[in-house]
Amino acid sequence: MVFIFSLVSILLVFLGVQIQINEISLLKGNINYKIGIAQWITYITAVIALSISINQLFVANILLEILTTGIVLFVFIISEYLLARIQPSRVRYSWYWRFIVTYICAFVCYHLSILIGSEVLPTIPFIIAGIYLRNTPFGITHGKNLWIANYMQRNPKIDFTESTATNSIIPDCSFAGRKQEFNAKQTFDVTSFGVIPDSSKDQTEAIQNVIDKACEAGGGRVYFPKGRYLLNMGGNRFLKINHSNITLDGETNNDRMPLAELVNCGKTSRGVKNPWISPFLITTGENLQPSNEFWGLQFRKKKDFFNRSNSLSDPGSDGKILTPDFATKVTESSLKGESILHVENSSEVGKYIMLGLYNTTAEGNLIHDILGMDLRPEWTIANRAGEEEAPSYQWLVEVKNIIDEHTIELVRPLLRDCDMKYEPAVFNTKMLENICICNLIISSRWSGLFRHHGFPLYYSIPKTQEMDYGWNAINMKRVAHGEVRNVIIKDFTNPLYVMDSRNVTIRDILIKGYDGHQGLKIYAHACDNLFENIIFENHYADMMGGEGNAYANVFHNISYLNPVFKPVDYDFHGFSEGPMSPPADNIFAHIYGFRYMKSAGAITHLPSCAQNNLWWNTITEGEKEGDYLFYAMTYRQKKGLLRFVTAVGYSVAMIQKTRNLSPKAFFANVKDKLASIDQTGAPRSEHYRLYFPKSRVVGIKTTGIVPTDSAN
Repeated sequence: MVFIFSLVSILLVFLGVQIQINEISLLKGNINYKIGIAQWITYITAVIALSISINQLFVANILLEILTTGIVLFVFIISEYLLARIQPSRVRYSWYWRFIVTYICAFVCYHLSILIGSEVLPTIPFIIAGIYLRNTPFGITHGKNLWIANYMQRNPKIDFTESTATNSIIPDCSFAGRKQEFNAKQTFDVTSFGVIPDSSKDQTEAIQNVIDKACEAGGGRVYFPKGRYLLNMGGNRFLKINHSNITLDGETNNDRMPLAELVNCGKTSRGVKNPWISPFLITTGENLQPSNEFWGLQFRKKKDFFNRSNSLSDPGSDGKILTPDFATKVTESSLKGESILHVENSSEVGKYIMLGLYNTTAEGNLIHDILGMDLRPEWTIANRAGEEEAPSYQWLVEVKNIIDEHTIELVRPLLRDCDMKYEPAVFNTKMLENICICNLIISSRWSGLFRHHGFPLYYSIPKTQEMDYGWNAINMKRVAHGEVRNVIIKDFTNPLYVMDSRNVTIRDILIKGYDGHQGLKIYAHACDNLFENIIFENHYADMMGGEGNAYANVFHNISYLNPVFKPVDYDFHGFSEGPMSPPADNIFAHIYGFRYMKSAGAITHLPSCAQNNLWWNTITEGEKEGDYLFYAMTYRQKKGLLRFVTAVGYSVAMIQKTRNLSPKAFFANVKDKLASIDQTGAPRSEHYRLYFPKSRVVGIKTTGIVPTDSAN
């Protein structure tokens, strides 16, 4: 009898797992969303669960139901906490664990029923346990494998409004994407060099040796025949491409579907400085710029300064970055749209350069010009720019021609005036060229346990860093004229970064599997890159966006098709590091399924965007009807209980970070956070003007409110 009751209990837990609470809110009808099969699964299972529960209440012992519900829910909460600590690598282990836990709970409930003398066994506790598994704020291992909706595909009709924007608001992004053609002349079949597909042994070292051989040969195509290749089984190992003209290419079938799969079996996060740029499974330019290091121009009068956000996974930064070598000064002003720079001495100028413009007044003349607004006092990085003479404008660009000893020609026109009052200078930058990753499946054995920036006292700082930055797929770093094409990326918390790179094309990408942290990100000095034909079948906390001096990038034909109702946003985080400034002059065209244009990140790094970003022919989804489309998360107005809970949560996080258990310090943090909430809260109608200066939205289909001065 206990065995049969256990089987019934497992089915009831599985029933509860299909019920996602926030999807029930869709029945109100005030959210812009096309309901699909996944939502009907939620509704039907909710009705079945409710019917069982109501029927149970008529015939059951109410005291028994309440008692067993408390016991079962407590056991499941503790069970999932322990499972998160163990974090099994295989889905079946999580299933077995939950089967055993359900059996134990059923055994206890059965004997409690006998002890109390109830003739009806409890069922409500197991339904509630399943609902907890689906809706827990802490995240669970291999959670999506329990959802029927995870196996659905959502293909809404996408009917873009082809609106035409005026030339005056379109940034010059015509140079985005790969412009330099390259075909690898020599092929290195990995199986000819000791790599064994479908082996249970780690192939990292063997594959790295093949990549290194291709590098020694001056470049080549590293070819992966059909099969699965296990990598990074011990953790903290990854494939490094440190030479130009390298292609990683996999076998495909007649329909161009990849047949070779690279499987990341362990985390790559290092838990040291700047964990948000931890290594990725495939990392380029590691010899030029080690992971966990930012690169760019430094303050001319840098002060000792330690910056730290509220994030549990943020160890803080002292602002030290790698810097390029000085080449020459600029001697004459050049206007936006021109391609000529007049320099002191062109003989030292290389192929790739950083054009730097500096703040030359204590008030920060350049940063004010870049942002086009007055600075708020809490924007500490922006406020440092003037006094410390920040090179707030840092443009990574390619030199087309050295005309004479005082004149150079760029491959593309200037995006802004190069004004002598900002004391412009040229710095040489080393780049890899012609890196291509194509025709591959890249997957991982990540458990899918994700809680954005962890949760105070529930996850440790190392565990939080692993969630946010520990399972990463591809980082195109310090690459020019590169490409990622026809790649399926599955089960990564961070699938793809383009960092300090230009003229990289990311095309024909499918991202699926577990939900995670960052989707597509342009980072630091990402310029003239193209993201095209990309489909998301999963959810990310920060779906698509970037930070730092990211200019003239194009995101085109991007669709978010997650069947489960989890709205996602464009996301911008402002400054990457102290001397930099936020993204500007980027285009987002033919985008489907995103909700808001969101500002997030540490308040010290805001505002999230600089000027002239354009959203063009976009269909939003998930927004509340009549809500504002521009949203600064940090400046959300919080009142009542939410205000208090936010302050307490912040204070608990500070305990984790500082290890200071003093009640006095705790209440001081609560008080300071309450004051900060009251000072920074701003009405939603103000968010666009303050945090998305001179951004534009053209040809948008939405039920939300587009600010008048952003529409065209």
